[in-house]
Amino acid sequence: MGGVFKYFWPQLVCAVLALGLWHTPVVKPFRVFMVFTHEICHAGATLFTGGEVAEIRTRWDESGHTISRGGNFPFIVSAGYVGSAFLGALLIYIGAWAALQRIVLASIGGVSLFMTARYTPVFGFDFAFGIAGGLILVAIPLWFPRAARWATNWLGILLCLYSLHDFRTDLWMYADKTDAGILARYWGAPFLAYPIAFTWAAISIFVMYLSLRAAANRARMRVNKQLGIPNIEPPADETPQPQGEF
Repeated sequence: MGGVFKYFWPQLVCAVLALGLWHTPVVKPFRVFMVFTHEICHAGATLFTGGEVAEIRTRWDESGHTISRGGNFPFIVSAGYVGSAFLGALLIYIGAWAALQRIVLASIGGVSLFMTARYTPVFGFDFAFGIAGGLILVAIPLWFPRAARWATNWLGILLCLYSLHDFRTDLWMYADKTDAGILARYWGAPFLAYPIAFTWAAISIFVMYLSLRAAANRARMRVNKQLGIPNIEPPADETPQPQGEF
């Protein structure tokens, strides 16, 4: 276990720090950035499905909205909560590949810059916030490559934690007033708000679990390799096939 911790401890440290400082000014800007990421996921889904984005707004009170036209509406609405969780899981999953971490981190920064410059009104708080956040995410892998590992893990853990926070406070307690309620009303069935919220939560938590398990397994395999212990795959089912009449 101690050997696994040697490779998995950055994620654990980030999680402990984030939870311990969750309601402090230290984590507040990152929580706002999670909302910004949520809105970017909506916008990205809109563009991906052939729609048009009219506006992206994010506020310091952790609210926000994306105004769009066209595209696949169910996919667009689902992309906020589920997309943020998927991105967090991806950032945790690539924790063993430094070069890939830098590429992904810079890509997130670049997308943040583009989305802000293109769809957020100039001179507002969220415009300055989005530009500053994007520049920081681009600068870290370019000029501070060693810090990219910590930045990637921190961002990934926060995205996952904020998704869980959203599932508890928004989707579970006020589902009818969130994206789940919007999708349920779009389908003409408001009573589906909570089932939709539960489905989003289940999918996202499962993906985050797979990512964490994969990261832990990689750490275990690296420890075994250092100790000279072979990583043996479980044997295939060798149950003899029945013979005779059918």
